[in-house]
Amino acid sequence: MLKKLLFVMMFVGVLFGAQREVDKGFVLTTVDNQKIHIHIKKNGIEVKEYPGKVIILDFFGKRCPPCRMEMPILGDLQTKLKDKMQIIGLHVQEPLSKRDLQELYKRGINYPIVDYLPNKENQAFVGFIGQLTGWSGSIPYMLFFDPKGTYQGYHIGMANEESLKKFIEKLYNTSKKSTPKTESNTTKKASK
Repeated sequence: MLKKLLFVMMFVGVLFGAQREVDKGFVLTTVDNQKIHIHIKKNGIEVKEYPGKVIILDFFGKRCPPCRMEMPILGDLQTKLKDKMQIIGLHVQEPLSKRDLQELYKRGINYPIVDYLPNKENQAFVGFIGQLTGWSGSIPYMLFFDPKGTYQGYHIGMANEESLKKFIEKLYNTSKKSTPKTESNTTKKASK
């Protein structure tokens, strides 16, 4: 298992890190017919609708017990950290019915859900990201991107709320600290 995880980490790092100019974009359609525009860039992604936020791509399934237990945790984090991060749920089991959606919302999902099977563009994106990261189909599976869209890691299996919150805060704050200072910021500091 450890060897497999190390291989996935190396594979993701090589692919996201070594990509040259990538001119690939996807327009995902959510279950409520909203569009999410994702551009694949050299070392991660850019999500037009959520600039400057930590992005979590959460691969999940309606029948997956750990995914179901994780839904209230992710919904709570989405509410608490809505100014800093955005979760995009990628449902990767058989298509969701209206009844399924009602149950998912009752379990705490309050972020966009992209259903994999009913839409070819959704399928293409999940397939592309899955191939890029070496995803084996295990769920829950999360990919993390900092506010600049840079790939920062993944998590397989059920996540711990406190650990997730700390990791999101770290990604958000580290990204903000590493923003280059503008001349006006430097001037203001020097004059104080």
